[in-house]
Amino acid sequence: MRISPVCTNMNIKFRGNDDDVIAYDDAISQERRQLIREDYEYQTMPYYSIYEKEPRLDEYQLKNMLNFFMNKPKPVDGDVMSELPLYNVHNISTSSRYRPNNYRGSTLYDSPDWVFDKLKEAGIKTVINFGDYGNSYKEKVERNGLNYFDFDMNYFVLDNYVADAERVKRKDRVVEFIQQMQKEYNYMGCECGTSKTDMAVYLNTLFNPQVKGYCKIYSPNAVGSVPNIAADVYEHLTPEDKEKMGWTPEFEDRVKDKLSKLLDD
Repeated sequence: MRISPVCTNMNIKFRGNDDDVIAYDDAISQERRQLIREDYEYQTMPYYSIYEKEPRLDEYQLKNMLNFFMNKPKPVDGDVMSELPLYNVHNISTSSRYRPNNYRGSTLYDSPDWVFDKLKEAGIKTVINFGDYGNSYKEKVERNGLNYFDFDMNYFVLDNYVADAERVKRKDRVVEFIQQMQKEYNYMGCECGTSKTDMAVYLNTLFNPQVKGYCKIYSPNAVGSVPNIAADVYEHLTPEDKEKMGWTPEFEDRVKDKLSKLLDD
């Protein structure tokens, strides 16, 4: 392509001939001009390439994205939890990598209504019961605006004479408990928030792939039977159960390895 001079007088038609040629364009000149254009576009619109490649969000998608960022869940307020008139209130994890959204402590069975208000203020959504308090506890929790999940640890005392059907029911309950723990924002406890609570925390540590690090146990003597309970539960787990809890093949290998070591001790 040849480059000729351009006449600035609009009344005169341009008539180019070979004598008017200034220069001839070549591949190197074209490449340099393209670099100049790209640099200009980058300086004037830094994200030009992204806008060109990414499709624009429609109104519905944009609204969902804004709602997600504006309503992003916050961690449970540990300062508010520390003000509760309850025994042994702790975040269940000792690892900073694990979000501190599950707390343990003593039962709320005899607590006044303002304690439930404090739990809601801190961000707790569900109360998990490990004791045997009957329907009155459930009614009290729900009346105060929180969800209730019953996981009576008395049900998990191993008995060699229990029928397999009963063992399957216990296994199903453990799967439901792990799923509830994965939702987070739980406050869980037994009478003092120690023995039965430790047993449940131990089970959660073994079977919950979301748990990072380890969970502190406050009454080691109470968890002596947990490895046998866990082995019994694991024996009855189905592939569907493992999928519900979010297990991967790698995580299952870790569970088997942990159980093997615990049962050998």
